[in-house]
Amino acid sequence: MFDNTIEGWYYTFFGLFLIITFISWLGFARFSMARIERQMQKDGLSRPSSWDGVGLRALWYASAIAFPVGIFNRAEDPLIDVPTVRRYSTSFDRVLGWILMVSGFLLVVITLSGVFFDID
Repeated sequence: MFDNTIEGWYYTFFGLFLIITFISWLGFARFSMARIERQMQKDGLSRPSSWDGVGLRALWYASAIAFPVGIFNRAEDPLIDVPTVRRYSTSFDRVLGWILMVSGFLLVVITLSGVFFDID
């Protein structure tokens, strides 16, 4: 239950970003990543990344779509074919990718701040 303390605010934001990240991860994997892979298979291409740990492939797809090709999103990534994935993406995929990447980043920041400030 929320109380107006540092711990209350921490757990509120932690829970909020945990839920947003979870929903956006599932939504991106189901709506964007699955559609991109189906279209690629229709065109006779193989999946850009055959490995999927615990659903981490969605993060590679989201970063390949959301971020411009450059220092943090290399075109020659060994785990995913970034130019091909970007070619099959839509503006809806970019929005979902951004939501997933930003909410995941904020979740990590909030979690690490809780560890750093020793919030119980």
